[in-house]
Amino acid sequence: MSMRTLTLVLAILAAASLPVRADDSTAELAAGGLVLEKTDTVALIAEDLYLSEKAVRIDDRFRNRTDADVETNIVFPMPDITGDLDRHGSIPDPAHDNFLRFTIEIDGQSVTPEIEQRAFLLRNGKPPIEISDRLRALSIPLVPTVEATEEALRRLGENQRMALIQAGILERQVHKDGTIADVPLWTLKSKFWRRQVFPAGREIAIRTSYVPSLGGLSSLSYGSPDLDPPRKAQYVNRYCTEPAFEKVAQALYRRASADGSRSFQAYERYLTYGITSGGNGAGPIGTFRLVVDKGDPATQVAFCAANLKKIGPTTFETVVKDYVPKRDIDILFLKTGTGD
Repeated sequence: MSMRTLTLVLAILAAASLPVRADDSTAELAAGGLVLEKTDTVALIAEDLYLSEKAVRIDDRFRNRTDADVETNIVFPMPDITGDLDRHGSIPDPAHDNFLRFTIEIDGQSVTPEIEQRAFLLRNGKPPIEISDRLRALSIPLVPTVEATEEALRRLGENQRMALIQAGILERQVHKDGTIADVPLWTLKSKFWRRQVFPAGREIAIRTSYVPSLGGLSSLSYGSPDLDPPRKAQYVNRYCTEPAFEKVAQALYRRASADGSRSFQAYERYLTYGITSGGNGAGPIGTFRLVVDKGDPATQVAFCAANLKKIGPTTFETVVKDYVPKRDIDILFLKTGTGD
């Protein structure tokens, strides 16, 4: 008997960064939630999505509409990660396999999925080259950001390191103080997975959560008098910024600029949630509820949503029936603080 296979995928999207100054900007690792391959057996009947700078939580309720159990592979790909941390924004836990601190509960019970990791060289216009076995043969961990990887590289002989440099696996960097560092250039592709049964005619509740990777600027670009029309249009298109929001941003910019940001700082943070990749099972999401929490009442927030209402001092909600996502969720936070 053939087994029906249903794949739940944590959609990871490459976020397109706004054209900001390269010396003080970071790009987020954009992650998403559970989606289903096209299927007429299991439906996503409800999803509650909570987004904040500190946490992403997704509560999904799936229903198997058939009279037979469906056994599935549940797969959670994580964002790609490289050894060059300057290419990323904040990585919550770069020293461990689970660098976004991903968790999953099924019907209220915490479960521990399996993990698969593979290392690749990614070059423009060329097929990926897997180097997992080569790294393992040299006892080099596949996670390029951990201290164990640095230690393993230091234990290699100079000829071995030069061979890896010539192969494009490492890049030698000479610092101003004369020290040398061999930086990993490979890309880690990792995923969590487990086998799961969707019982016939029953609902299953799946909660996933992780700490988001945020991009940002150390100052304000939006609100600056130097913001040219094309860049302003990008903010409008991506975050649905409105004239009233722009006026607040301009006031923050002026206040921060008044004393060179010594006693008051204003800066930007970005969060991207990928919701459009893949299908949603048997039809649209029955009921979709989004809550965005800006965390601090002084923080300004902008994102695109219909029928938005404020439900708390820092929280905003929208609820949509029979939801078919047309765009990903991009959130702009304008943050403020005081100097030391």
